[in-house]
Amino acid sequence: MHHLSISFLNHQQLKLYFYIALVVMCWGYSPVGVHTALLSYSPEHIALLRFVIASAVLGMIAMQKGVIVPRIQDLPLFLILGLFSVTLHHVLINTGQQYVTATASSILSQSIPLFTLMISAFVFKDKISLKQSICILVGFIGATLVVSGDRGLILPNVHSVLILLAAMCWAIYFVLYKKFDLPYDSISMMCYVVWFGTLPLLFYSPDVLVQIQQATWQANLAVLLLGLFPSALAYILWGYVLKHMPLMQASNYLYCTPLVAMTIAILFLGERPSIYVLMGGVMIVGSIGWMNWKR
Repeated sequence: MHHLSISFLNHQQLKLYFYIALVVMCWGYSPVGVHTALLSYSPEHIALLRFVIASAVLGMIAMQKGVIVPRIQDLPLFLILGLFSVTLHHVLINTGQQYVTATASSILSQSIPLFTLMISAFVFKDKISLKQSICILVGFIGATLVVSGDRGLILPNVHSVLILLAAMCWAIYFVLYKKFDLPYDSISMMCYVVWFGTLPLLFYSPDVLVQIQQATWQANLAVLLLGLFPSALAYILWGYVLKHMPLMQASNYLYCTPLVAMTIAILFLGERPSIYVLMGGVMIVGSIGWMNWKR
């Protein structure tokens, strides 16, 4: 019996890490896909289309698997989660990526654990140690270096700041997801979060058909892939991970994402990240790694 329980735990852990690896690969592709789609689409239309696709995929999964009917009092909470994780996060990051490389965008997105820690401390009064404070400072110095050195060492531009704001929205989503602790399985949670987050994006739908017709096949393929993998698949898997792993531990695995994004950007976009971006990335990832060294 003891061996069976150990075997079950190992199976559960392997399943979690496999899901995390898939999420990292999906989200590593995301900034590259956005850059390709931006050649034909506006930032708002990319967000709209990818989540209309994701909503449709989740709808088919919901019909097959079934979802828990939401309680009336939970509807505003789903709207809040969807607003931060879908609407605001993706409009901000798509807008920022118009003038920021895919590599830099992905590295800046990894400041999420730093924002998560700060929000937990300032909003929910969790204690921050001296070590964590130093890590936050080093991480933000790294972020400043990335935004300043993306295209040569210049003053940070507003588009880089938008990506940091997008990371902050995602961190708020992480914290609220755990704090709300809603009694739904991961598929039901992600269906409602994505559906409610897609609703405000429908505001941009009137002229989207014209953009689809005028877009290149590469841009349309990029939007399709964004909807299927970084949105539908990754959101479901990440919801499962958050249900079975502590928030800070789960979010720290995401610092592998820039390596995937950088590799894809170098291979398919021909990007060559500057030394300042790489140094800033090492500072961000290093600060998060040091902050959680004992874990």
